[in-house]
Amino acid sequence: MSYAHIEFTNYVSGLTRASKSGVSPFLAGESMGVWGYQTTGEYTDTIFNNQKVDYVAENQWTYDNKKLWNIGSTYKFYGVFPYSPDMYSVADENKITITGYVNPSDPAQQKDIMISEMRPISPFNMVDMLFHHIMSNVNILVKISDKFDITDISGVTLLNMHVSGIKNTGTYTQTSWTSKNIAQGEWSDQCGEMEIVDFKNIQLDKNTSTKILDDYVMIPQQLFSRNDPAQDVTIDAAFRVIYKDGTSSTFNKTGIRLANITHTSKTGVNKNISSWEANYRYNYTLAFNPALSTRTWDADGDGSLIIDPETGDTITNTDDTPTAGTMQYDPDKPSMIKILEDTDGDGTPDTWVEYPIVWEDIDDDGLLEAGIDRDGDGKIDNVDGDNITNQNGDPHTDPTDGNPNNPDGKDVILVKVDTDGDGTPDTWVQLELDPETGEIHPVKETVESIIEFTATVQDWDDMYNGQYEVKNTY
Repeated sequence: MSYAHIEFTNYVSGLTRASKSGVSPFLAGESMGVWGYQTTGEYTDTIFNNQKVDYVAENQWTYDNKKLWNIGSTYKFYGVFPYSPDMYSVADENKITITGYVNPSDPAQQKDIMISEMRPISPFNMVDMLFHHIMSNVNILVKISDKFDITDISGVTLLNMHVSGIKNTGTYTQTSWTSKNIAQGEWSDQCGEMEIVDFKNIQLDKNTSTKILDDYVMIPQQLFSRNDPAQDVTIDAAFRVIYKDGTSSTFNKTGIRLANITHTSKTGVNKNISSWEANYRYNYTLAFNPALSTRTWDADGDGSLIIDPETGDTITNTDDTPTAGTMQYDPDKPSMIKILEDTDGDGTPDTWVEYPIVWEDIDDDGLLEAGIDRDGDGKIDNVDGDNITNQNGDPHTDPTDGNPNNPDGKDVILVKVDTDGDGTPDTWVQLELDPETGEIHPVKETVESIIEFTATVQDWDDMYNGQYEVKNTY
């Protein structure tokens, strides 16, 4: 004999205490909300309307006011996790909206919000709710860099790490159901800021990464902004190196922009992550290596970049469509560039305007090219400003401001180098980043930061010579 009660089980698909994954990710006492519709001939009934369904154990769920299957009817179900009597609203075509959701800063209080597939179910079958995340999962790990020689080091301590700029409020709007019955939607109106407690006094290891931002569930969002002041997602870190003789040195690194960190996906794709997307996990590893210090761009006369000798600012001259201008690139802010633009329309550039830089492999050479993002969408703009980038021609030369005959080319940044060794820059080349080594080409001068000593003895100011004659007399 089969029972005619409608019963539920579950599965969580995807990557992200708060975040869920796998076949049995739920805890006793947690609940999902279920909507269900029964069609019998020309009649359609709402048989579940945000019904609270409670997890018991081992994929067993229960609910009050049991509902019955009907032979000959067709059914479809979808659900949300976690259950809330008032957080979700359902619009036409069973699309879900979450308005003004505030994400707690405490990870123990965060909710991994999910929407299940909307599945047709035949009577007398277990209703299997397959959930997909609409949040992002973020982790930050710290370690000593593999490249740091610790022969004379007894330890490295992360004294303090501060994370800022993460928005904590947003609205989710489901726009459709895909052909595979998966909820499709987007987050908007992201605002506010999470107050993440600073991480202090963490001992770092060279062989093992320590996870300090552990399994945080975040509202999908852009990691940089065009606001004034900017609200980029950044990390400030202070760490101390303790030498074997008992002395120590403290180092500060401020303004580490998450949007400028290169990631490698499971499929081997290298890219900068400019935004967190729903149903993705992002792992950031900060590898501390105080033995390497980036001072400035190479200014030793080989022409790798033109540098203003008075200010030290890196200057590149190129036709920057739509306004011809000079670019000012600060080596300590590798994800931003300033362009001298004509803001009053008199034909003369008058104002330095700062734009984000996006790193993207546009010519499939394995290196990431630096491009300008004027509209703040996280993608390299194209030369003529309409943001349509159908690439034609030679990708090594065409996607630049230097080729006005290719308006569809991407607006990559050019720097001038000395290719014939005469000391004068003569050729514009792309500014590129090697995702394997993190090096930027043309080469940025990186020096060993190890404190070295030499000694010079100042010569005597003068010399007096005296002689005493010892005589054999009294």
